[in-house]
Amino acid sequence: MPKFYPCLLCSKRTSQQDRYRIKKEHADFIKRRLRMDVSDDSMLCRKCRHMCETKSTRDSICNSPEPNKIQKTLSKQSMKSPPSVTLSIPSTSTSHANCVICKKPGPKLVVVPENTRVNVFIQKETFVPPGSRCCPKHISDGDLNTEALHLLKQTSSVSNVNRTTIVGVLKQTRDVAIQNQNKRLNFDDPHGMQNEDYYNLTGVTKDQFDELMTYLVETNLRSSKNRSTRTCVALLLTKLRCGLSNQLLGTLFGMKKWQVRRAVISAKNALMEDFVPKHLGFSHISREDVINHHTRPLAKELLCSMSDNPVILVLDGTYVYLQKSGNFSFSRRSYSTHKHRPLVKPMMIVSTSGYIISVLGPYLADSKNSDAKILSHMIQTNVEDIRKWVEEDDIFIVDRGFRDAEALLDDLGIHVEMPSFLTRHSKQHSTEEANSTRFVTKLRWVVESVNGRLKTWNYLSRTIPNTQIPHIGDYVRIVSAICNKFRPDLSTGIEEEDVAMAAKMRFLANGVNELKDYVETSGLEKRSIRWKKIDSHDVVFPHLTEEEIRQLTLGVYQIRLAKSYAYEHFMEGRYEIFISDDFDGILCAKIQSRHISAKKYLLWIRHDDISIKSWFCKCKVGTRVVGMCAHITSVIWFLGLARHEESGVCGVRDWCSSVEDAAALPIDESESEEENEERCFITEEE
Repeated sequence: MPKFYPCLLCSKRTSQQDRYRIKKEHADFIKRRLRMDVSDDSMLCRKCRHMCETKSTRDSICNSPEPNKIQKTLSKQSMKSPPSVTLSIPSTSTSHANCVICKKPGPKLVVVPENTRVNVFIQKETFVPPGSRCCPKHISDGDLNTEALHLLKQTSSVSNVNRTTIVGVLKQTRDVAIQNQNKRLNFDDPHGMQNEDYYNLTGVTKDQFDELMTYLVETNLRSSKNRSTRTCVALLLTKLRCGLSNQLLGTLFGMKKWQVRRAVISAKNALMEDFVPKHLGFSHISREDVINHHTRPLAKELLCSMSDNPVILVLDGTYVYLQKSGNFSFSRRSYSTHKHRPLVKPMMIVSTSGYIISVLGPYLADSKNSDAKILSHMIQTNVEDIRKWVEEDDIFIVDRGFRDAEALLDDLGIHVEMPSFLTRHSKQHSTEEANSTRFVTKLRWVVESVNGRLKTWNYLSRTIPNTQIPHIGDYVRIVSAICNKFRPDLSTGIEEEDVAMAAKMRFLANGVNELKDYVETSGLEKRSIRWKKIDSHDVVFPHLTEEEIRQLTLGVYQIRLAKSYAYEHFMEGRYEIFISDDFDGILCAKIQSRHISAKKYLLWIRHDDISIKSWFCKCKVGTRVVGMCAHITSVIWFLGLARHEESGVCGVRDWCSSVEDAAALPIDESESEEENEERCFITEEE
């Protein structure tokens, strides 16, 4: 059998009659231009020897844009590299017998796919060697799940890879980069966006979004050539969360406006059918669950006797603002004389912990749709079978707007808790009325916080086009169901702390405001009493912590307002306080109303060197002893805490300096400072 010898250039095996030894000029050309080694035993085939004969042919070998066999051979030989190289990239173990993640032995192991290894490299900067195996449970949808990524550990600080592996990783990484560059918002790629991106765009995290999609597995919502089911739901949630128009959503998702509109409607219908009924409405939760899991212990202690165990609900309407309508009848019915703009009112029914029981409506905003009439309509029409769900001796916590429905609720045996009303010709609540009002406000604030939580989905906080009016109720219900499913209750409370707080409030409610009686009997508010203005730094006042102030206010709302009140009255580094030599241990202050410029409130505080004894303010609720108003809190907060800290009164910025003021005129210096300081106190009534 004849022996064959390979050609140096094209690697073709040649017989004796077709091979030629390489001449010196050919060898020089091959070494210089093709950069190949030529030995004494090297051979050329007939075709390659002919191509190396002339200069023009030799130039065409090196410069031809179309690769030929010689150029392919040159590429193969010029790219020779070591079998493996060491890179400073952390890597995992290389065992084929154990799982690369949990280290458990086989036999049921699968090879980690190439695209999965690339995704691990991108996310964790860790190289998984080719051929590595893992347990099947670690892979879902062709990629490592979240738990597997967390368990994956680096066993070496370097990686030994060959040329094929490097080229494969570079190519896969380039494909991922091109894919992410071409696509805008991509909810289908499990690695397209981070967890923070999901939350900022949709209001839910990535895992929560995946869980939400499990409710739509058997729904009529289907993928199409324009969008997937995940993109469809993401469009709706992004619209609600960010308040974007369909045109902007089309730009972000790479879709047409009409495609976005159809996708949003399809997602809304699917969520209303398969998700919302399981997390919203009177039928989705039992009375026992509300009592045992969604009722704050403080509410039970303040409003219930030891033997009663009723359902305690907080009701209030929220507002969704609309455009002006060309339909004059609807424009009149939707115009709110309270807010002075068109709107509709969804009625929120929540537990004392902030769990949303149901959302009814939305209702119109005219006088025929007050909160009381809405509640009466709910009861009389038995919306969502509410009369069967609610039982006798249950408690509704409402505001004063529900007063006209109180008689109807009494007929049903439902107890109503609402703030007290001022009697005719009176300007201030009595101590008993102010204390009972504090009991209600201590529990009722949760519904306002729920309304504020809903408005974090910006679509509901903005002016909605009239074309979207038929969908407002569904949008509010979808957001409410998402809050119930994925957000914690706003106010759960620790049972021991709530019991102690309720006991303290009940004890204080039995007392009287002694300082109020002393101020009125001694005439401290009259002009005949001379109050002397002193610098706040010279006042002898107990040094308090913020926790001690919170124990006095029985809440944090007054402390938040106190900082703003203190900033307004902190002038030129001084806080103006008044004392009288005739009344030791009592200081007086005048606080500007935050709502009305012409109204100021006088207040008095009795104290000693270590504690606050009593307080009294001329505002509507200033007589209460269960906590205190924000005016009194501002003085106590500044004198007892802020003036002792280096930061002082901070956190409130004066924006008036950034806006022109037409009322700013040159200061009239005709009146001396001494005359200003000698002015006597003038009460609000005077």
